[in-house]
Amino acid sequence: MTKYQMTWSKDNISVECYAHQVTNFRYHWHQDDFELNILLHGKQHFYEGTDIYDLEENDVVLINPNVGHASYCDPEGTIALILHFSSDSLKNVMKNGQKLRFLNCHSNQDTRNELSYKRIRMYTAQIQYYLYRGDPFSMYAAKASMEMLMATLCTMFDTREDRSGQEVDEDTQEIMKTVLKYLDAHYPEKITLEEIAGMTGYNRTYISTLFHQTLGIRFYDYLMRLRLQKAIRELVTTDKPLTEIALYNGFSDLKSFNSRFREMLKVLPSEYRANMDQSLVSPEYYEIQSIPASESLIMEKLEEYMRM
Repeated sequence: MTKYQMTWSKDNISVECYAHQVTNFRYHWHQDDFELNILLHGKQHFYEGTDIYDLEENDVVLINPNVGHASYCDPEGTIALILHFSSDSLKNVMKNGQKLRFLNCHSNQDTRNELSYKRIRMYTAQIQYYLYRGDPFSMYAAKASMEMLMATLCTMFDTREDRSGQEVDEDTQEIMKTVLKYLDAHYPEKITLEEIAGMTGYNRTYISTLFHQTLGIRFYDYLMRLRLQKAIRELVTTDKPLTEIALYNGFSDLKSFNSRFREMLKVLPSEYRANMDQSLVSPEYYEIQSIPASESLIMEKLEEYMRM
């Protein structure tokens, strides 16, 4: 197994950690998890929401839950260490179900050697190393490292309360599951909020509020993001014409596709496709290529970070 996972249910802590080869765009988001990206080797162009970062070795980016993000590498062979941890990990220290968002947690040439980022790298490396070892004492150490990582984030970075993703009752959860499943199956079609409201038996205002309450974004923003995600996958893994990709994935025309693509990723689909590394275009390279922690490059970086 090259993805290392652990859950401490009593403390609401759930983590997944792995190293992987960075390939072409994997535009995605995590509804309930934070993602910590540490660049171990190479260069990485990272897209977070509408922000773009050019990352170099040892740079760190923390992505808040439900924020769309993607990256591609320059050159081939770029490797990143990823840590996912649940937003509930901070539940025990928050009041009334509140959640946090961390602000401006992304390093660059001027900041990557600051104490805050050194600590992030050290604790993340410890988590990966101890989960890799897997014995009971190592699991105990991994939990302690995770708690120290959260303490570092909470005390060394600005935060604000996240009012999205609030806890909802089981009936509401089922409504959202039904709606999201429907959108995933029918995203290329013309879909309106009124149609979704009628399907669920609730009014338009309620469904609109529900989207913002549980996902933190508007219904049409979510639908656009879903269409863009599907279109980018086809752009990366096929040689279909751009107009065909646009129409098949729910965009009214190529102009609309170009506009949305540039709005989110700052380049046109044609520009991205022209600059893609063709060795990373096949479907299998679109999936995560995780790397065992025992690999020499990974272990050397973990040990470097743990020495701090």
